[in-house]
Amino acid sequence: MAENKSMDLESMKFEDALKALSDCAEKLKSGKLSLDESIDVYNKSIMYYNRCKAILDGVQQKIELYRPETGRTEDFDL
Repeated sequence: MAENKSMDLESMKFEDALKALSDCAEKLKSGKLSLDESIDVYNKSIMYYNRCKAILDGVQQKIELYRPETGRTEDFDL
């Protein structure tokens, strides 16, 4: 079952992972969770954060900068 959740997370789109991360933050901020629930939500938030970061890291590698003066593209480094 954990393997299935891992596959779901790997196929999750950025917007969905970011929303899930935001939902986790709201739950933690509410103060209505037990300690065990808080730890579970925190651990899920780390997984969603890592998914968002992985997507952004992948996109950063694909971004190129167009230089109109030369008519060429080059890698864009942040």
